[in-house]
Amino acid sequence: MNEPFRLSVHFPMRKILFLFVTAVALTAPAQSAMVEELSAADRDKLESGQAVLITVEKPGATWPEVRIYRKVKATPEGVTALFLDYENADSFIDNLKSAVVENEPDANTKDVRYTVKLPVLFTISYLVRNRYEKTPEGYTVHWNLLESLFAKSAVGKLRVEPHGDSAVICYANHVEPATSLVAGLRGHAIKEASNTVDAIVAEAERRHTKPAGQP
Repeated sequence: MNEPFRLSVHFPMRKILFLFVTAVALTAPAQSAMVEELSAADRDKLESGQAVLITVEKPGATWPEVRIYRKVKATPEGVTALFLDYENADSFIDNLKSAVVENEPDANTKDVRYTVKLPVLFTISYLVRNRYEKTPEGYTVHWNLLESLFAKSAVGKLRVEPHGDSAVICYANHVEPATSLVAGLRGHAIKEASNTVDAIVAEAERRHTKPAGQP
């Protein structure tokens, strides 16, 4: 009769160490690869809950690309679902009047018309194509401007990845203004991008912690 398996004193110590390390790796919270894009100082800011804003100058462009990193106390799925919740977007983004889906080229792509209130000028409307995809790292929503009176182009994406028991996001957007008048609003545009990210984070965390059945 075979005896139950017993760990022999001759069992190689390196195999024991390997099994231990593997077990720890399998049970440890997932860490976002996105965080490795940041400097040590910026990683510290991110972990403390602060926004990390980076501007990247583009050759020949009027405005830089804006990248904003934030840690979110919510699931990656929850953050992504919130960004795609066009029907209720005006309830948590202050200057947004509406976000209406006008066309669906395929199951993961939507053409969305955003109507925004500007504090100094007036209300503007623009059409954006949003494309959602599941990636090996998490989720990404890409966007590309289709129609606007005030911008020649706008290309960006929201990346969402798991990070421990939370999520980390990178909101990246590059807008090329249509006129010199609009070009002077560079600072305002960067502030609006920061405000949008703040609103997404706040609402994602609120939804993550709300009691079941509460709107």
